[in-house]
Amino acid sequence: MSIAASTGHVNSEFAPVVEKVSSIVHKITGNRLGEKQAYMIETRIRKRMLDIGLKEAKDYSRYVDEHYEKECAILVGLITTHHTFFFREFAHFEILKKMLPDLVAQANKRGDKILKIWSAACSRGQEVYSLAMFLDYHLPQYDHSMSFKIFGTDIDVDSISVASNGVYHQNEIKEIPMNYLGNNWAKGSGDISLYAKVKNNLKSKCEFKPGNLLKISESVKNEKFDVIFCRNVFIYFETEQVQKITKELMSHLYPSGILFSGISEPLTGMHLEIVPIGPSAYMPKSTSVAPVHAPIISPVSDLQSQGLIRVLCVDDSQSILTLLKRVLNKENGFEVVATALNGKDAMEKLRNHKVDVVTLDIHMPEMDGVTYLQKNFNKLHPPVVIISSASRADSEVAMKALKYGASDYVEKPALNILEERGEEIRTKLRSVAQDIQRKAIVSSFDNENQKHYSISSPEKKLRVVFASLSDLPKLKELSKNLDLNQPPTIIFFEGQAEILEAVILENASGFKHQIQYVDKEVMRFETNKFYFADFKNYFPVIYKRYSGAPCSLLSFGSISSHAAKLIGDWKGIQLLVEDINESANKKHPLMPFSTDVVPATSFSYMSCRYLSTK
Repeated sequence: MSIAASTGHVNSEFAPVVEKVSSIVHKITGNRLGEKQAYMIETRIRKRMLDIGLKEAKDYSRYVDEHYEKECAILVGLITTHHTFFFREFAHFEILKKMLPDLVAQANKRGDKILKIWSAACSRGQEVYSLAMFLDYHLPQYDHSMSFKIFGTDIDVDSISVASNGVYHQNEIKEIPMNYLGNNWAKGSGDISLYAKVKNNLKSKCEFKPGNLLKISESVKNEKFDVIFCRNVFIYFETEQVQKITKELMSHLYPSGILFSGISEPLTGMHLEIVPIGPSAYMPKSTSVAPVHAPIISPVSDLQSQGLIRVLCVDDSQSILTLLKRVLNKENGFEVVATALNGKDAMEKLRNHKVDVVTLDIHMPEMDGVTYLQKNFNKLHPPVVIISSASRADSEVAMKALKYGASDYVEKPALNILEERGEEIRTKLRSVAQDIQRKAIVSSFDNENQKHYSISSPEKKLRVVFASLSDLPKLKELSKNLDLNQPPTIIFFEGQAEILEAVILENASGFKHQIQYVDKEVMRFETNKFYFADFKNYFPVIYKRYSGAPCSLLSFGSISSHAAKLIGDWKGIQLLVEDINESANKKHPLMPFSTDVVPATSFSYMSCRYLSTK
């Protein structure tokens, strides 16, 4: 049965062309495309048809026949381009670091002063530049006279073009551990201000060209390498092809060289002349050169021999702490030995627990992250990785945290995708936990990227808060954390109309901003003022007046389903919901409409950042 016919996910009209494209790609690349990939193939064919203005699948099939050579090259790129990112599968970089002394010693022994690395399925170049940053950082620790050259090949010509260009979106650059980021990247300007370009000190040591794993000799001739990375590509080949490719790859290794395959692509059990030295890491079995320091490196999951990285997680959000425990579990080589809700709590927990690394939020009650670092960080303190909703580009908090001792920074994503960012968090924690002698260095990319969030034309914008009287302390803290260039802030209360004026009189002194009761006499809302308003009487008026204006809405605690429905109708705004706990968050009536769920201490920052961009 064909792959298209064997799955119900493919449109019947597209089944023949999916089969045709799969056959073409398999013939050229050797990639085995099964029924699991059928829907992906259909989706990419549809996109290609839109690009060339075709509507019917049969018309595209005919188009392929008429433009066979050109279209085949495009199809290879469409179908074989897979997701990748910097420092993917960091365990391999850890193995490489442990083996560097041997690799350097063997290179010196044969009279070479250049380590040669081949990335044999380099995609858009992230693996190559990761290796370049890694070697640039670690290699001088073993031999200042030793350099390196990295050769990257991929079957997709467009991916090679991207890799050769060396330009990536800044969100990808932020995922790189800061000790490796260093001064290797330059921030773009003008039309490419959201991008960064690799600097020539690394780029000059990297070379890219198209290459087919079924025709290895065409790519590398008779070259020999110290290290070959060929990861996350074998899954698309037949077993016989994997054996053939691996044998040919090994023939291009020096006797003491290392081959890495994908973590999920172990090569054991294939009757190959290889010796495993770690998870999906191998050396030639016939090597005549005994490694100087080459212990068998156990997989991370081998907890007894490997040991766990002990983590203290500091965050005022119980939901974040719960998610971090899932991300930093024993299966991934971590153990959350304690949690803390603020800086003061963290000080106490550190006295009572042995900790290898700390994750630290910035916006917290009682003692924020920056103050904690300023007061407590020293040479004996475990390394710290900031995990915060504050952008690294916010020089007033993020850069202060790095200045006072933090080693790295993760921009906290929305709660619903935090676990998806787990590999970035684990990579950065492992990086700093194993490199505690280094000094915190703010990268050139971060220095160039610094900015202060300033709200322009605040009179044309609005901040709305939904609260109860029990939230008055939080409201005062919100006022305290806002500067004096703010749009009007209107605070709605449900069912408290009769006592709001009295509440204002009693609490006015606790607010940094002037507060005022909203009644029929209030015709205009002024900047830098807080207004207390009854939801039932005045929300419809405010909604009508400011509909279409940039608006940030903040909701403390829970609200009635009636109010949630009215708020949900306000489109095109930022809607932040207070993080209570995982269970309560799921039941919150505003969840279907929310932009993000954050601790109350993050409201001021998140709101200002949003309003400054509108």
